[in-house]
Amino acid sequence: MKYIFTYSYSTFLKGVFSKNHRMVISLSMNIIFQLISCLLSPLYGQNLKGNKDFKTNVIMRLEIGDTIPQELWNLPLEIINPTAQNTNGTLEDYKNQKLLILDFWNTWCKSCIKLFPKVDSLNDEFNGRLSIVPVSNDPSKKVIPWMRDKEIVLKSTNVLGDNDTTGIGAYFPRKILPHVVVIADNKVKAITFPEYINRKNLNDMLNGRDVLIKMKYDDLDFNPRYPLFVNDLNGPENNFKSRSMFSGLLDGIPSMYLLSHDSLRNRIILKMINNVFLNTWVAVYPEAAMYANNQIIYPSNQQRLMDSVVTYELIFPADAEDRLRAKVKSDLESYFGWTADTVTREIPTLVFTTTKHSKKQTNSEFVFAHPVVLEKQRMSLRGLIFSINMDGKRGIYATPAKENVLFDEKKQLQFTSLKEMNRWLKKYDVVGDIEMNSVKQLIIKKI
Repeated sequence: MKYIFTYSYSTFLKGVFSKNHRMVISLSMNIIFQLISCLLSPLYGQNLKGNKDFKTNVIMRLEIGDTIPQELWNLPLEIINPTAQNTNGTLEDYKNQKLLILDFWNTWCKSCIKLFPKVDSLNDEFNGRLSIVPVSNDPSKKVIPWMRDKEIVLKSTNVLGDNDTTGIGAYFPRKILPHVVVIADNKVKAITFPEYINRKNLNDMLNGRDVLIKMKYDDLDFNPRYPLFVNDLNGPENNFKSRSMFSGLLDGIPSMYLLSHDSLRNRIILKMINNVFLNTWVAVYPEAAMYANNQIIYPSNQQRLMDSVVTYELIFPADAEDRLRAKVKSDLESYFGWTADTVTREIPTLVFTTTKHSKKQTNSEFVFAHPVVLEKQRMSLRGLIFSINMDGKRGIYATPAKENVLFDEKKQLQFTSLKEMNRWLKKYDVVGDIEMNSVKQLIIKKI
């Protein structure tokens, strides 16, 4: 059986050209140190992958093709149980499985839990031939309430507590979640994404057939404070006062927005890495970061552009910081042919008030362009307003509530009209009505 991996062209270019001199020096020193260590050690000639370095006690990360060291199988781990007392275990408990799949996740990462709904069904279907095991480095006191709130109960496996310093995560370091590791025949077979852990691929793996899987790449050496695409930080290629550049997706680097100062060269470095085009305008209008989705207005047929991934870096003289936003706006306009401005408009808004001390009634027939879904973890008036405003195409903007009201509901709710919503809100002495109000908006338009 072969695990056939797909690579992106940008990953190849990044791996070849984007290492700066500090990374090269660090790598060189590491190689020299390991050679000296090997020569002085009775372990000379053995593979140290996945083992703790006998001098530094540093765990060497495991890569595709590496053998799982026995110390990882024996590593004490916390078994997180939301319905009983936590216990301890090891990966040795899963060593007899033909496939062991470690699914690294965190409670804050929505895309990390894609496998959760399928874990029990897949584990049961393949009946002891594989185990999918969620691994979280969040503390159990955070994981347990989260699992209870989501009503997540895994019957076929355990949730393992971990840390990235001395636990499983130290063997499989990462910059980006989700992160899935496939282990078979005591070796690392794949490091990939949850969407590739599906019924067909698992069946092919277990039956020795070729599997097409996209490899996950994490640039563990990336330092966000260094300029992009500069190989020698102390060389002439880094001796400039100002520069702006655009790129697409940079593989292996998380999305980020960073403004830093290079005091040595008296310059500012602004980075927006792997952000969608829509969000790049926050560098020009910082207040827009607090805008609801339906306060950002753009042509409905340009959603693809708004969602396109952009990397932008501006290096600018520190003594011209007051012109930084103007420069960013000029760059965005020149590169994309689009512009943006903030305006204040008088528009119809949805206003919620309590009726305890008021007899206010409404007969509004307003129908939401998209149904409003109120999830059970947002059961409050402010949660309802957030749910309305998170959809830029909802057709209405809800103003912030002066006071919050908690809703005692156990299940997700859905509303298609204001009248339907008000019927439900009545038991909480809350009513919503349409009123004209001044609202700040970010208008994005073609030049």
